Amino acid sequence: MTFLILELVKFISFWFLAFLLGNWVYKCKIKVNYTRKIHHFFLLFFPIFLASCFPYRPGELLGLLGAFGFLWTLAPFYFRKNSDFLERCFLSFDRPEDRPYTLLWLFSQFFASIIIVISLAILVEIYFGIFWADIGLLVVCLAMIGDGLAEPIGVRFGKFRYKTYALFTKKPFFRTVEGSLTVFFSTIGVLFWFGDLFTERQFIYAVGLLPLIIMITEAVSPHTWDGPFLFGVSGILVGFILMYF
Repeated sequence: MTFLILELVKFISFWFLAFLLGNWVYKCKIKVNYTRKIHHFFLLFFPIFLASCFPYRPGELLGLLGAFGFLWTLAPFYFRKNSDFLERCFLSFDRPEDRPYTLLWLFSQFFASIIIVISLAILVEIYFGIFWADIGLLVVCLAMIGDGLAEPIGVRFGKFRYKTYALFTKKPFFRTVEGSLTVFFSTIGVLFWFGDLFTERQFIYAVGLLPLIIMITEAVSPHTWDGPFLFGVSGILVGFILMYF
């Protein structure tokens, strides 16, 4: 019952936020680059907030259902043409330059990220002998915080652009050096935040390797599809450092 209540809270909160941000885009002409990243951080920090308020730990099966449940949360967007409410909510995700692939990229990236995280959990426990519960939050923060800050900072302050590409289209897209540097320094910040997980030697290796590799990973990943690559690289590197250093 607790699991269902928490999932319902997440569901209602998501749609409330989407409608609020959609109206922000519609009425205030706020760039979707900003509202998407608000969603990004909501997906990261709201479950952490709920976990701190309700010390409930679902089993592996329920945790898996909760992860895939977000895909069902997004599913109504496919029927948005018949609903003003859904149309308004979708505005908070729909970057004009991403059309007509917005939903395809959202669904496919999120699905791939879930598969990567599940695979990492199995990999680090079997091959590295490390419990995913011990490093999972670190990996998620490494993958999401820098990425979440890079786009809004690049859009607002970026002057030096470089070209990137996306799946399913030959249309070029652009990232910024300023955004990439944000990923680099955010990764350092996350490592200091979780510094207690490492020995002194491991921490030196982590700070020496992860910021540069994660920055490069984000820079060369397909447009909107950097999530799965960031999760994969972050998880493997953290597991490797904790196991072998």
